[in-house]
Amino acid sequence: MRSLFSVIFFRILRTTFYSTFALAFCAWIVQSSRYMEVLSVNSVSLTKFIEFTSYLSVDIILIILPISFATSTAFIFHRFNESNQLIAVKAAGVTPLKLLIPLMQMACILITCIYFGNMYVSPAAWTNFRSMEFSIKNNIDAPEKAGSIFSGNGFHVYAQQYNGNFLFENIYIIDRRSAEKTHCYYAKSGTVKNNMLLLMDGEQIEIDQMGRRHSLIKFKSHQHNLHSILSIVKKPSQANEKFMDELLQDTNDDDQNKLQQALFHQKMTSPLLTVVFALLSFLLVLLSPYRRKPSYARMLALTSAIIFVQGTFFWMANAAARNPIFIAFNYAFIVFLILVPLILIVFYVRRK
Repeated sequence: MRSLFSVIFFRILRTTFYSTFALAFCAWIVQSSRYMEVLSVNSVSLTKFIEFTSYLSVDIILIILPISFATSTAFIFHRFNESNQLIAVKAAGVTPLKLLIPLMQMACILITCIYFGNMYVSPAAWTNFRSMEFSIKNNIDAPEKAGSIFSGNGFHVYAQQYNGNFLFENIYIIDRRSAEKTHCYYAKSGTVKNNMLLLMDGEQIEIDQMGRRHSLIKFKSHQHNLHSILSIVKKPSQANEKFMDELLQDTNDDDQNKLQQALFHQKMTSPLLTVVFALLSFLLVLLSPYRRKPSYARMLALTSAIIFVQGTFFWMANAAARNPIFIAFNYAFIVFLILVPLILIVFYVRRK
């Protein structure tokens, strides 16, 4: 008996791992393609770009995990049913209800992982993602090579040589922030400290676009505040960047409070979809009527049920951000989807 349960458990575990990895990888490619401009415009290395976009994979995995678990369970049980192994198991005195034990064990493990991901891993990943996005878009990180160093809001900085640790040689600056005047700078050397660009031994050329007059000023040192030049203002933390206890804190903004409460309850209920999908897989695939001729109707029924449940769940979760009454509906929806398959499974087994 234990060996049978172990075989089912580890087959589902292995298939869930591979399917989650494959689906998450495909979703990561789609998500990361939205940030390809960051890779080219900000001269970000491929390694850093992968690290940057990998933070997006956390929420993708947490959403995909219940679905991949359900499809993996359905795949294993479908083969179990089509290969007549269910008949052999029943002949050995094992009731179909006992086959639910390894499935529920696997579901409990995944629920724990998803809860941990929702509470700690996801907000930490989003915080790191926003911090890295802020750093890349505003060019705060040290460049990896010479060339375009800073660029934004009409202020462009180029360096012919980069010596590391924010030390540059032969710096050229074009400042087009003013519509009336253009400023060009050249400096033999420069550095960046505390977001201040310090130029040494250079000259400034001022071009008056209206009067066509030019002026040349030489300097020993000159500095630019990169925060003010690049309009670097860090946005406040978004709801998905906050931990569970922070989502329940009052922000003096009714819309933001509704959004945070809706997200909190979504994170509390979403792991339970694992149980819902497990029971639906067990009911629609393993306990479906036996046919000698292979049939994939049960798989189609399960896929349709998963799409309906997942779509309805997310619709209610989004509606809860506007009307908190949908929070209660979401909980009731999950409880209903757990109890109904359980009742049908017990009724089916007792009837047999």
